[in-house]
Amino acid sequence: MLYMKKYISCLLILCLFNFHLYGEEIEADAPCAPDIFHNIGENLLDSVTYNYGLNFIGAAAGTWIIIETGLDWKWRNTAFDNRWMENAGNITMPLVNVASVAAPLIFYISGKYSENEKTLIAAKALTQALILTVAVQSTLKTITGRREPGLQDRSSLFDDDLHVRVYGEDDFSNVWDWFNMDYVKGWPSGHTANAFAAAATLSEIYNDNMWVKAGAYGYAAFIGFGTTTTSHWLSEALAGALIGYAIGKAVGKSYRKFSDGSKEKNQASFYPYFSRDSAGIIIRM
Repeated sequence: MLYMKKYISCLLILCLFNFHLYGEEIEADAPCAPDIFHNIGENLLDSVTYNYGLNFIGAAAGTWIIIETGLDWKWRNTAFDNRWMENAGNITMPLVNVASVAAPLIFYISGKYSENEKTLIAAKALTQALILTVAVQSTLKTITGRREPGLQDRSSLFDDDLHVRVYGEDDFSNVWDWFNMDYVKGWPSGHTANAFAAAATLSEIYNDNMWVKAGAYGYAAFIGFGTTTTSHWLSEALAGALIGYAIGKAVGKSYRKFSDGSKEKNQASFYPYFSRDSAGIIIRM
């Protein structure tokens, strides 16, 4: 008797809601052109989990090893004693600041003028990679607040003591000012991260072009070297390279399917369905 009551109750509920179940097959047409925010949340997560998170882990572990072995301090002193290294590095700072913004614009204008869809996609991918890299490295800097290596004197429009050359102090490579909320100075190197993110993004979209890859990573390596002779520790450049590479790879792969004409894979999904006189679940296969 109890069983019959349960059966009838369930039947009445189904009749009351006029429950429907749909099965819909989605054709895997070529995807529409993406914008700069395409899958941005998923791409951020994929950046952190890229290589099973080993890039971010390696950035932290590598920093600790380089500090503990004294390599950070030795490289800092080498750059300090050789002003030509600083002079060479001075080129990289304005270069990457301009290039980070100019590159997406150049790709976009070029793509529009030549009506090249792949170039337009590269422009949008570079823009998203820059957005994510700036967000990640700025957040990490506000947390870590690591002291600068003191390699040069340089002021800026907003800070008269942006960088200060430090003389005669003992090893201060392991000095941190946690949660100082300074998003400009500290760990990791944002310039290096931006450069490697752009290089990895382009290497994914132009994955069949060795010249693009060589040029992009050569540029990124030059930027990384320059930061270690001007405003960052060696370990911060390494960390920036690993983090930027992970972000660029995640973003580049996300956009590459649009540039190579591949199709979206069918994925099973379901979501509630409601109308004025019925309710149910739509299942897409």
